[in-house]
Amino acid sequence: MAVSNGSMAVWCSLKQGGRKTEIETHFNYWRVAGTGQRAPGGLLRRDFLEVGVLLFDPSEINHISIFVPFVVAAETVEDLGTYFGDPDIAQGIFNEVLSSDKHSLSGEQWINLLCMDDSLFCRVHVFLKQNNSIDSSEICIKYEGGGTIITILPHAVESSSARLPVGGRLYFRLRIYAQPEQQSPFVNVITPTDRHFQSGFEEVEYVDFRLNEARTLPAPIERQMKRDAANGRASINRVAFLTAVPVLSELSVSNTAFYKNRLLEHDPWDKYVPGGIPQGMMVYHWRKGEPGQFVDDFTAFVKLQTRRTSNTILLIYLVIAFLFGIVGNLTASGIVALYQSYYAEKK
Repeated sequence: MAVSNGSMAVWCSLKQGGRKTEIETHFNYWRVAGTGQRAPGGLLRRDFLEVGVLLFDPSEINHISIFVPFVVAAETVEDLGTYFGDPDIAQGIFNEVLSSDKHSLSGEQWINLLCMDDSLFCRVHVFLKQNNSIDSSEICIKYEGGGTIITILPHAVESSSARLPVGGRLYFRLRIYAQPEQQSPFVNVITPTDRHFQSGFEEVEYVDFRLNEARTLPAPIERQMKRDAANGRASINRVAFLTAVPVLSELSVSNTAFYKNRLLEHDPWDKYVPGGIPQGMMVYHWRKGEPGQFVDDFTAFVKLQTRRTSNTILLIYLVIAFLFGIVGNLTASGIVALYQSYYAEKK
């Protein structure tokens, strides 16, 4: 089966003899390329996906697998753990009042996020680095089913959970970029064919995001999920999906009502997004499930309409209008000349 746009999968395999446990998953899709703005230095902006996995009982987890429906290069998978050293970023992601406490022991690193009463909210794993990529002892990248399986290996889980207090939760968060030449697997753009005949036009975009939807996942991924479930698999109790889009984009259709939306604050997100956030971004947030529940799959379909206009679009329109004017005048002059010539001959 071919990979459909936005078909993802996340699963956590239990250790042999491990008891049942739960996880929470977070997905952020940043539609920064849709603004048409360039980053400082004139570089083109690239959309990116972020995946967060919160383990409620990490001592029971063997490894975490994430399938994305496009080819991922190792150097384009970025660890976001270090960002949680900034309490503003941690609070913005978890929507909780938190403080950060960074630790390092025997080469392993993690960041504890603390509540107002200094109790542990969760621990954030910081991956080891190898050259410009995450160390191969903590992550594995495998191409399968037309996409990529990113596996957070047992070493990464154990290194941060070994000294975790009883009942403590462990969090991983990665940022994933598609290759520059690849079309976004989550966004399709429909541009009107008559756009050059208008000074501005409505462009339609739709975001199609799917998680663990069996009928749209490639067969090799389904088989891998079954193999990894030999010792059991952690249940997903909540899926949170957030997309950041240009404020000029109007949300016209959604398959389900969003949980909340807001204008994206410049601070602290400008230092969180590479090259800073473009001017004017809206955030839409959906979620499904609660602790104690089981979410087997999740879908989000969002249709956006964006008014596109710029100096280039206006210049093209004026040039075409000018050429049409010239052609129209020449045609009218030709018709008049033929008409006069015809009646001159009649006389």
